[in-house]
Amino acid sequence: MAYTLMFYNLENLYDTIDDPQTDDDAYTPMGDRRWTRDKYLKKLENLSEIFSAVASAHNGFPVVAGVSEVENLKVLQDLVAQKRMTGAHYKCIHFESNDARGVEVGMLYRPDKFTLMGCEPLKLVLRSGREYIGRDILSAWGSLDGEMFAFYICHFLSRRTGVAASEGFRRAGAETLRDHAAAMRRDYPDIKVVILGDMNDNPSDESLAMLLRAHKNIFNVPDGEYFNPFWKLSDEGKGTSIHNHRWVLYDNIIVSNNMLPSYSGLKGFRICRIDGKNHYGEIFSRNFMLRKGAPRRSYYGNTFDNGYSDHLPVLIKIDKR
Repeated sequence: MAYTLMFYNLENLYDTIDDPQTDDDAYTPMGDRRWTRDKYLKKLENLSEIFSAVASAHNGFPVVAGVSEVENLKVLQDLVAQKRMTGAHYKCIHFESNDARGVEVGMLYRPDKFTLMGCEPLKLVLRSGREYIGRDILSAWGSLDGEMFAFYICHFLSRRTGVAASEGFRRAGAETLRDHAAAMRRDYPDIKVVILGDMNDNPSDESLAMLLRAHKNIFNVPDGEYFNPFWKLSDEGKGTSIHNHRWVLYDNIIVSNNMLPSYSGLKGFRICRIDGKNHYGEIFSRNFMLRKGAPRRSYYGNTFDNGYSDHLPVLIKIDKR
């Protein structure tokens, strides 16, 4: 049985209620963007259209979907309750963090396929030993068709303040992921690890390539290290969002070496090529998701454009051998 795993940055999925603890004022009815209930409901409907399109293209809804830029558990519950998505029967995981804008990551999963055993937020620890006060990483583990999986959903700090000023926080994210996953693999030696997120780094950048040890070549990935199927797509000039007027591929799904076709261990789930092509990852894009060749956003400035997100979703397929 083949399953789809997906990650999607939903771009500012806020409710309309002001949270005095966070900077969400623009996304209120009286805020700069006049974020009304009608606009909120339209945003939910539009996002559900993306999930439905993925389900149509890949014979079913993703069994696990990581998402970012969601304000709270309620917006996730509202999303999965959309008419187009009710067939997935998704359950939602979300933890509040200390993000200044009040948006975090979340995970949707199909409980008929994935049995959740545990979940927790992970605080990033900087090399100075100081805990990062901001977005956490979501970790969840359990059984997918009888096999143990650990999923990590993340949204690393953006480059808005500059690459040099922010890269230490992305390093901390990669090292936190690496160390927690290593501990999980010690506790569950056969566990498969999948990392999904908006890394705000390309696959070849230090945080992913050197610290997390996510390789470009699918063959001979050392034990305990990872394969990034989106590195090849990045090399081909493809991307999921526009930064400084060019495509970048900050959205990644990374898998542990025991999910590779060449792995000589026990039989089980392996990453497989997308639609028989020579790629193991897909940037999901359809014409209706684009505007002038870029992802069609909900807002341009403070003008509502009835779009989707400033990112395109990414996905991989896994199958049992």
